[in-house]
Amino acid sequence: MKKLNIFIAVLMVAAFTSCSSDKAKTPTLKTQLDSLNYAFGLANGGGIKDYYIKGDSAEIKIASLLDGLKEGMKGEVDAEHAEIQDLGTKIGSSLKDQLKSGLMGDSTLKVDIDLIKQGLVNGMKGSKIQMNAQEAQAYLQKTMQALQSKKMEKSFGPNKAAGEKFLAENKSKPGVITTASGLQYQVITKGNGPLPTDTSKVKVNYHGTLIDGTVFDSSVDRKEPVVFPVNQVIKGWTEALKLMPVGSKYKLFVPQELAYAGADRGAIKPFSMLIFDVELLSIEK
Repeated sequence: MKKLNIFIAVLMVAAFTSCSSDKAKTPTLKTQLDSLNYAFGLANGGGIKDYYIKGDSAEIKIASLLDGLKEGMKGEVDAEHAEIQDLGTKIGSSLKDQLKSGLMGDSTLKVDIDLIKQGLVNGMKGSKIQMNAQEAQAYLQKTMQALQSKKMEKSFGPNKAAGEKFLAENKSKPGVITTASGLQYQVITKGNGPLPTDTSKVKVNYHGTLIDGTVFDSSVDRKEPVVFPVNQVIKGWTEALKLMPVGSKYKLFVPQELAYAGADRGAIKPFSMLIFDVELLSIEK
């Protein structure tokens, strides 16, 4: 069976005991959670439509999928639509996990069967009620990322506070320059070579630490300079490199929002401010 590139919605089997539920309708969305449930169903319904609901038999296939959601798929499967019925069965059988884990695995988000069901049906019918499937997918991604970021900030807020305190104290130290973005740097050695641009590929040596001195990465320690495009690294590095003539050595103090923000990078925990000693060796051809 083909695999969808988006989450498969999980639905209460008992909710699909009649084909009268397969009509496109306008749901009532009063809260963000309502919208998430509906968008979840709609995005997945759109994905199912793109993979399975094609041709003149679209209505029959939708009905077959809903039939597949009935407990145990009793009776003989219609061979012509066996795949779509099997998909419906798989969707239904995953209900228990979703009810335990919450919407998309988030225990704080309660599953709303009716809204997911209506979103799924609307998506399979290609409806644009409230939003289309593509807009629903974008809404899911943006909202879930924002919710995840809030959770991460709650857990790792002390990292953010420590970085802000460090930068506030550091900016008044001799030789420290603060840019409009919040990046801070000290010129250790000013080279006399050309300046890199966004599209340059550069060769550098660097030594990276957390504010407590923990080394998380170092080409200096490895004795192996690295080469990379200026515009394919963290924002703080991209900005700093374009200020450094070849031959320069700078010390960078990178705020978390110009580094990895809420991402967990192993040794670099969410919202960590980073410190780098960077030497720009050359601009590569």
